Amino acid sequence: MSNSSSNNYHMDYFDVSQHWHPESEKYAGGDALVTLLAEGWEIQREVGVEDRFFAGLRSVSVYHLTLKRGDETMKMPVIRNPYINRIIRLGGYEQVNIEDMK
Repeated sequence: MSNSSSNNYHMDYFDVSQHWHPESEKYAGGDALVTLLAEGWEIQREVGVEDRFFAGLRSVSVYHLTLKRGDETMKMPVIRNPYINRIIRLGGYEQVNIEDMK
């Protein structure tokens, strides 16, 4: 059984519902992930981590998640932030370099 129930992340008090689709936005925010978890999607064990570098030394990390609900599967790149870090840490997911994802 997966540990990705919305109750486990203390997010049921969120009054936000955020739709995300890969053809409309390249990266999802944490609010879109929270919406999917509340709708019954589950994060799969392996989470890819990609560091995107910009001018100078600025960088942004992106988590590449695979989510499943029943027989549906979705890939979702989520911009890293403290709340998403907590979800990944508490869920005990295996973080791997994006190039090493299966």
